[in-house]
Amino acid sequence: MARLTSDPWQLMKLWQDELNRNPLAKGDDSSMVGGDWTPAIDIKEEDDRYVLHADIPGVEPDKIELTMEDGMLTIKGEKHHEVTENKEGFKRVERSYGSFYRRFSLPDNTDPELIKASGKDGVLEVIIPKVEAKRAKKIEIHPKRGS
Repeated sequence: MARLTSDPWQLMKLWQDELNRNPLAKGDDSSMVGGDWTPAIDIKEEDDRYVLHADIPGVEPDKIELTMEDGMLTIKGEKHHEVTENKEGFKRVERSYGSFYRRFSLPDNTDPELIKASGKDGVLEVIIPKVEAKRAKKIEIHPKRGS
């Protein structure tokens, strides 16, 4: 039996994890979330492609690693952000650091060789084209002749 927790932060994390489930993998829990923070991800299905937008403010596109292996699209990286404020008699420095990691199981009707990605103003855009689904090939069975 699952143990219930009275920790409100743990409950919020469980709720956030539920909201982040992967719409590309209908019924599949393959969307893994990891790291110190979780970028918001929007996935839209169009007639000929899937479009993924990831909000990753403060991370340059060349610092984001995007890979495709065994039907899994992986986005990972690390955020380093520092703001310094100097005013009358004080100096304030705020820093935020953290890694992120998301994985998505892609449907069979996608071609990993055609995936394109670009980044601007803290938003990563990944275009995942659809391809015609492969049809099953019927194999004719011939009777075996004498042994």
